[in-house]
Amino acid sequence: MQRRELNLLTLFVVFLSVYHVVARVGLAIDIQWHTDIGRDKLLTPPHMMIFSGIIPTMIFLGCYIIWFSFIRSDTAGGYHFSILSAPIPIWIILAGMITLLLGGLYDDLWHSNYGVDTTIITPPHLWTFSGGMIVELATVILAIYLLRQENSNAMVLKTSIMFSMWALVYHLHIAFANFLDPRVWMFDIMGLELIPHFVFAGGTLLVMLPLTKSIVGERGVIALAALMLASQLLLLVSVPELVALMMGPEHVYRPGSPNTVWAAHCLPWLLFFGVLLVNRFSSFDNRWSMIALVILVDAAWLPTLILHIPAEAGLFNTALSVCLSVILLYFIWQLNPHIIDAVQKLSRDYHGGKTNLSDFTKTMTISLCALLLLPSVSAHAIHLTEEGDGFDAPKRFLIDVDDNFLWVEFMIWPPKASAETEIVIYAHDNETEQINEVWTELIYPTDKGNITMIGDLANPGGYQLWQGGVLFPFSGNQTLQIWTDVNNTKSHTEIPIIVDSPTMLPVWLAWVVGILWPTLLVAYWWRVSLKID
Repeated sequence: MQRRELNLLTLFVVFLSVYHVVARVGLAIDIQWHTDIGRDKLLTPPHMMIFSGIIPTMIFLGCYIIWFSFIRSDTAGGYHFSILSAPIPIWIILAGMITLLLGGLYDDLWHSNYGVDTTIITPPHLWTFSGGMIVELATVILAIYLLRQENSNAMVLKTSIMFSMWALVYHLHIAFANFLDPRVWMFDIMGLELIPHFVFAGGTLLVMLPLTKSIVGERGVIALAALMLASQLLLLVSVPELVALMMGPEHVYRPGSPNTVWAAHCLPWLLFFGVLLVNRFSSFDNRWSMIALVILVDAAWLPTLILHIPAEAGLFNTALSVCLSVILLYFIWQLNPHIIDAVQKLSRDYHGGKTNLSDFTKTMTISLCALLLLPSVSAHAIHLTEEGDGFDAPKRFLIDVDDNFLWVEFMIWPPKASAETEIVIYAHDNETEQINEVWTELIYPTDKGNITMIGDLANPGGYQLWQGGVLFPFSGNQTLQIWTDVNNTKSHTEIPIIVDSPTMLPVWLAWVVGILWPTLLVAYWWRVSLKID
């Protein structure tokens, strides 16, 4: 490899690693933004941080692939797609970026059918998260590819690897956040409340830490754990300040905000200290030490674990969950040699490699068969895009209930028939302490007269904010009453609503599409790695 090309690709790796950090910090701010302020328009400051590197990366990739395919004198180390050729890591980065872009388009389609997402795990978010993770891992692979060349940029590349690995681990934890919180996610199996938290959280670290060791050694694992702890402390302090700094005059805090920085707790606080103990008294190659490490540090991921789990799952279910998790983590550990081997192989010069339709077809068939093994997934609470009167919701009403002013936010507007619409109701004045209870009553006509359906609203956190769902049974004109109890006096205000027809995109199909593409990408490049000696 020529010196100029080597330096150019090294600069590209540095750019990508910086972008990964900026995007992940932007994601942390964005999560806090939605928590403290609410839903907002597309081009918010944290969204711009997340999107900032996509266009420059795509321009560079396009130019480099054209140069490598038609101008470079030697294309022996490239992997061929038809007439185009480039090193394997370049193709993987391109695949990840395309997944990100397609995920954005898919997200818009999802919003048009179901609305703005209230949870992290949705079909289009699987595309955007997996696309980002693929790019982060491919950045590491590209850095290893460059390290195989004789160059003087080893320290720069290893530093870029560390920041990319940090972004990847952080990204994985964020993506599995809904599974991480044991207060929310428990599986009811044969009457037993099992906690998947230990498997999802622990499995992430159980794969990423050995992978880091294989690339940058034991000191790299310690450095990565230290980087995670430092980033947690930094996010904890800086994110609320950054949210306040980025807010415009049209933004207001929701009741009870600013809250605890959620993103700072997505990594286990005790990881660094656990890594030091394993390094001192055992080895990162000892499976039982590593399993014990991830179980113990991820149990402390949620500060309220000790308070909630015994009460909600029970000590027996908690102990059983840990035991079953140890068994599953043992099998996850067995994957590490194969994952490390695949990463190392994909970072090599691959002479004469070409893709063909049969390989692609085989990979798709295998991926479709794998999908049959996945459990069915139900839809989450959903919202519509940022249209209407509100800056933080698709539709916002300011209502007066017996001289008490309330904001009523509809997370789908107009609501869809046969789909639950989340609503959020909170006091116009954040200091209000008079409202004791809020509920809804949906009134709709039938052949036998008007029917009233009462909906309870939850008041999590004790602040003057209530949230819940309203299921509109059919399209057409309906009336929603917002009821309040203030000092034992019950009053209500009516909101007339025209409900749209049901969505045309089935939820099951959306999940199949959401899972299939990332699965296909991973399976394809895994098959490519198996061909490399």
